[in-house]
Amino acid sequence: MTEADRIRFKLIAHEVLMKERVENGIGTLGEKRLHKILKRFLEENEENHEVKVGTYFADILSGNMITEIQTGSFRPLREKITYYLENTPYDITVVRPLPYVKTVCTVERESGELLSRKKSPRRTRPRDVLRDWYYLAEFLSNPRFTLRFLLLEEEEYRMTKKKTRRWGKESELYERIPTALLDEELYEYRSDYLKFLPEDMPAEFSAAEYGKRAKLRGYSIYSALKILESVELVEKGEKQGRSYIYRLLPREK
Repeated sequence: MTEADRIRFKLIAHEVLMKERVENGIGTLGEKRLHKILKRFLEENEENHEVKVGTYFADILSGNMITEIQTGSFRPLREKITYYLENTPYDITVVRPLPYVKTVCTVERESGELLSRKKSPRRTRPRDVLRDWYYLAEFLSNPRFTLRFLLLEEEEYRMTKKKTRRWGKESELYERIPTALLDEELYEYRSDYLKFLPEDMPAEFSAAEYGKRAKLRGYSIYSALKILESVELVEKGEKQGRSYIYRLLPREK
């Protein structure tokens, strides 16, 4: 990630937002602007956007590469990626934007009035969405597959909800608008996944011990172990008592 990339991203974001305001006005949206900005940043030639590939439309098809931008869960992509890998010669890159710096703006649904604007203390990194990586685990060791995370500065707009229940969230996500590209993380080679394997891991360990050393909890532990199994950095052994024992595999391959 270079400074030129960050500048170009900011210019594209500004251009897309200004064009949307002129053409659509406030409150009328077609394609979400986050998705549109990312497509422009990743591929300037719009003729390479939304290209039919077999039974699917690829977000970007450029040269020998298909790029799919996924702003939400990876789960809906599984069938699409399987199709691409089994039926096309293309390499596949999945791009996931994450709100590393986020300002939450709450808007009144009926009037469009801005009710609040608060900076979130939370910084979302790839490890924070490990539970979702589970859906891509089967592809991670494929040399034609790459996973790319873009860490963004964003404004998250939330609309107030109609009061149909006494309890529950008072607002719902309306749109994420990126304002800057801060950094990226790329997962292309087996060595890229070593960051999920603490240096002090013993040769054999349980999921609970891994979670403690990796500072992970709940389903994220098992998703991370599934990822490490998929790229052949660990293997799942037999049960000892109620827990499976995992073993480290040689890192050189």
